[in-house]
Amino acid sequence: MDVADRLDLTLRLVQGAEHARVSVAELAQRLGVSEMTVRRDLDALERQGLVRRVHGGAVAGRAREEGGGFEARQVWQTATKDRLGAAVAGLVEPGARVLLDAGTTTVHVAEHLAARGPLTVAVLSLQAAVRLADRPGIELLIVGGRSRPGERSLVGPLALRTLESLAFDVFVMSIGGVHAEHGWSEFSLEDAAVKQAGLGQAGRTVAVADATKLGVRAFSQVAPLDAVHTFVTDAAAADPATHPGGPGTLDALRKAGVDTRLA
Repeated sequence: MDVADRLDLTLRLVQGAEHARVSVAELAQRLGVSEMTVRRDLDALERQGLVRRVHGGAVAGRAREEGGGFEARQVWQTATKDRLGAAVAGLVEPGARVLLDAGTTTVHVAEHLAARGPLTVAVLSLQAAVRLADRPGIELLIVGGRSRPGERSLVGPLALRTLESLAFDVFVMSIGGVHAEHGWSEFSLEDAAVKQAGLGQAGRTVAVADATKLGVRAFSQVAPLDAVHTFVTDAAAADPATHPGGPGTLDALRKAGVDTRLA
């Protein structure tokens, strides 16, 4: 396990600690590294404000809120999200017309799509537009709409009308939560509406989310499980020790006919 992935897993273990605090000894055993390495990793995470050191261990530095804005969330699980981005981009064939959703993970997808041209990519976020602007082989379309404060995702009636006038080969959809019984869901009504429009205008949909989204039921339902063709998440989703809702959700997705891939 490289340093970036180890930091990702350390953060997840601290966030998911049953009694709020996790000890250095517990982390060392779970990660298979020395306690000195764990202390060094916790120091690095504390400098980012993601954990808080306490005697003999650590606690979460701040609540993991989906509503905390793009800037607040982009530092979470960066190595994992980059790996997911590469996996999703690999599923997109050159020449495709792609609708790319907003979100911290899809920004990493955008980075990797830049090498998959020629592509026509319509983006639903200003961050993704920056990553793809002026890239050779990428015809970039910015979907109209209102930029949601803090997120810079494009939402509202203008975005919906634009999507209804276009057709895509693939929709790369980020998601706030995926639940075995309640399907795909989002924290924002406006984001959910845009995703529903994207689902209706694409030949196939590839959903992408890190493992923390599995077993989560967010505020607004987007679609049932079988509305998505392929789901890409990270391998930690299959580990009940770090993600109790992961294995059951993965099983439900597969039973619903969703091609589920662990990156």
